[in-house]
Amino acid sequence: MSRVEVLIVGGGVTGAGVARDLSLRGVDVMLLEKSDFSAGATGRCHGMLHSGGRYAVKDSESAAECAKESTILKRIAGYCIEDTGGLFVALEEDDPNFLDRFLRGCRDTGVRAKEIMPAEARSLEPCLSKKIQNSAEVEDASVDPFALTIGNVEDARAAGADIRNYCSIQEFSLGDGRIQEAIFEDLRTGTRQRVRPEIVLNAGGAWADHIASLAGIHIPMEIDKGILVVLNGRIVNGLVNRLRMPSDGDIIVPNHSASIVGTTSEKVDDPENTAVSGSDVHRLLAEATRMVPDVAMARAVRAYAGIRPLPGGKSGREASRTFRVIDHAEEGVENFVSTVGGKLTTYRLMAEKASDLVMRKLGKSGACHTALEPISPPMPAGQVKDLLSFPLIRMTRKYGKDYRDVVKGCATSLRGKEILCSCEEVLRGEIEHFASSSDVTRISDLMRRTRAGMGYCQAGMCSFAIASVMIDHSDRDPLELIGEFLEERWRGVEPVLFGGQLRQEVFNRYVHDGVYRLEPLLRGEGR
Repeated sequence: MSRVEVLIVGGGVTGAGVARDLSLRGVDVMLLEKSDFSAGATGRCHGMLHSGGRYAVKDSESAAECAKESTILKRIAGYCIEDTGGLFVALEEDDPNFLDRFLRGCRDTGVRAKEIMPAEARSLEPCLSKKIQNSAEVEDASVDPFALTIGNVEDARAAGADIRNYCSIQEFSLGDGRIQEAIFEDLRTGTRQRVRPEIVLNAGGAWADHIASLAGIHIPMEIDKGILVVLNGRIVNGLVNRLRMPSDGDIIVPNHSASIVGTTSEKVDDPENTAVSGSDVHRLLAEATRMVPDVAMARAVRAYAGIRPLPGGKSGREASRTFRVIDHAEEGVENFVSTVGGKLTTYRLMAEKASDLVMRKLGKSGACHTALEPISPPMPAGQVKDLLSFPLIRMTRKYGKDYRDVVKGCATSLRGKEILCSCEEVLRGEIEHFASSSDVTRISDLMRRTRAGMGYCQAGMCSFAIASVMIDHSDRDPLELIGEFLEERWRGVEPVLFGGQLRQEVFNRYVHDGVYRLEPLLRGEGR
């Protein structure tokens, strides 16, 4: 049985951030994630780095946190952030006095914002509605949540952390008011292992209450579902927000090759409830079209739902988007800490506060360095000039400081430069590099690391090419691998089967069934 100073349960961006923070302070850390890193709520967010403007009127604490943390993240994680800027725009039917409340709230919370004329707003965003009556400019940005999480994971590993995905916590053994040992299952092998931690930190997000229940503790929290729609192409240059109290369909985020429209707010009882209906999609698109009419002409290629864990008794839009760090010593378990709530933008601050508490419990000293130490140091100007190839420039954003290792795989042969996913311009060498990682067991794991399959056709054209690389590094049945991946893609495509995407899916089905005879597999037969 192994011993560890801190066991972290949960490998979303917060858990990965805590692992990085504690490892940089010299703490012995193990992190367990039941699925892949960022496969839960982290990977199902809007991809929005908040300036704080969205919360400036109603949730001042969250607004102030976002304003400070977004500035820090642009400095330490610029490789996965596109500093697009953003606008808040009011339509004719919106409250004309809300702009004053908005600007006052921004001033009070440290959010940088300024009023601009509607004509100037349309010069920045030519697709904006001509019915804009008020507008303000803010410092919003888009962020790749997958790259951010993996960056934290790899930095923590470089500092000595033991971080494992596909390992599910099963049981806590308690005695003398402490968690004496934790039992977890390696889902790759089906084996169970034990570890004796000095501190257990629960970073399970929407699953935090379930994890706490293993220690006999209940965490009061609400589970809120937010639905988002992915459009083909970028129809806005920067983030566009509706200048009103937060509501449905009032944000459009440009991210990589897509635009993401969101979001809704619906209380649910089960964090696994990520179902999306066609009516949800149409409602979101109708609202977004009021701000940007070109939304109506774009093709919706996917819809998905993220789960927000909201601490406290309030739910939906009434709940604050700030976070809590809970010391469960008051409930009789001395060495158990939970983190609940927060946003992607504030994950680093959340990790810092949780790590501060853990350090006190360990009786150790050591300051937080994560606001200063870049996850991926920026490249020297001379090296940037040398990147004359578009694929190389793209890789620096996707992989940060590790891009050189990926490039080596692409450069070893002519096949390494072959494009396997044309929608996202992913090369065979990129796929081969990550397919060889022990973290990767599914094609969707490759997708999260490379974006292969996230594009316009939703893996309709590239799934077999990706699988052809994956099977060289996996002992799993190739048909099982590809069927599992296509089913996951289908769940996101099903709610948007209208217009152009319906035609695309008919073609995809013809390829999969008419050419490759995979329809029985897609229906789950024979597995």
